[in-house]
Amino acid sequence: MHVLLLADGQFAEHERALLERISAGLLGEGVRTTLALPKNAGTIFSLVSDPIRYSNRGLIFTQRIRAQQIAARIAGQGNDPAKMVSVVHVLGGAAWTMGQELAEIFQAALALEIWRGGLVDRAATLKPPQHIPVAFIAPDRPIERALIDAGITTQVRVAPWGAYAPPRPTPILKPARSVSIVFCSSGRDSEQCRESFEGVCRVIAERADSMLFVAESAARRAGLWSIAERAKVLDRVSLMDRLEDRRDLVLRCDMIVYPDARHEQRTLLLDAMAHGLAIVATADPLVSVIQDEITVAVPVAGTPVAWADAVRARLNDRTASVALGLSAREHVRQHRRASAHIAALIDAYTDLSRTDTLPLPTDRA
Repeated sequence: MHVLLLADGQFAEHERALLERISAGLLGEGVRTTLALPKNAGTIFSLVSDPIRYSNRGLIFTQRIRAQQIAARIAGQGNDPAKMVSVVHVLGGAAWTMGQELAEIFQAALALEIWRGGLVDRAATLKPPQHIPVAFIAPDRPIERALIDAGITTQVRVAPWGAYAPPRPTPILKPARSVSIVFCSSGRDSEQCRESFEGVCRVIAERADSMLFVAESAARRAGLWSIAERAKVLDRVSLMDRLEDRRDLVLRCDMIVYPDARHEQRTLLLDAMAHGLAIVATADPLVSVIQDEITVAVPVAGTPVAWADAVRARLNDRTASVALGLSAREHVRQHRRASAHIAALIDAYTDLSRTDTLPLPTDRA
């Protein structure tokens, strides 16, 4: 089986680790994979083979030509690409139409990852050609329910994202050591981002032994620098450019504050849980791991006071925070293993590509 993983730029920026994890996991199970990314995606990948870079910009009527260029790269110039790829797995809504073109060219099945809630309504209106087997891949149970509630009649498969739990958890909030907090946000919901950041800064101002690392994109989009300046904590706030590329650093910290409630799945949260970090996050009905007992779930539109109280309580009670992190770690070990994710994907791919022969696609100019 040969699977083409086709990602758009936003997904590659958010989930480099997941794309690498899927590629390595499938390869370990004997599934050949090719990763294709937009040319303007600056993320650097550590893979056995370099990703194919494709042009994601241009007039809509040139998309078929751009898809044929990808197919030629995979099949080899002059070779017929039909049946050379079994499944085109698209990760990121901006690549859906390109994925459909490639599925037709390869006469392959099409798997569309619904990694954020905003794609559910779009999935409900999608009308792919009849000759292409299609499945929606839900990375969490609430996403599956949302797809079903939206009246999706196309096949829906659940493949919960997973993480690797290291042999030992990260020791957090150790006595006589500075406290390190990572503020992880896209900054797109600027009001929510600013409210939560102000709350965290209030706690940082109370503790001379604390450091706050902030995603640079959030600071820029939501204008967080002025909040840190007013709180007089600029000397203890550091910007982290390209947070996804610094995941190893994040996982050595004590706490993650995650204010986004954009119904997006993030393996960064799963990895933090697997390492036993304390997580304070906005409650999100489409993200099942943000729940009490394994994280601190702050209500949507929480005030700076609510965020400050939640973070302060975790810092002031090390025993409870360590227990919370260990509960999160156990949850990942029991319910969100990376190996289980790979197994679910292989099952979905196998079912999708089970048809021995697919009708030839209609010729298009």
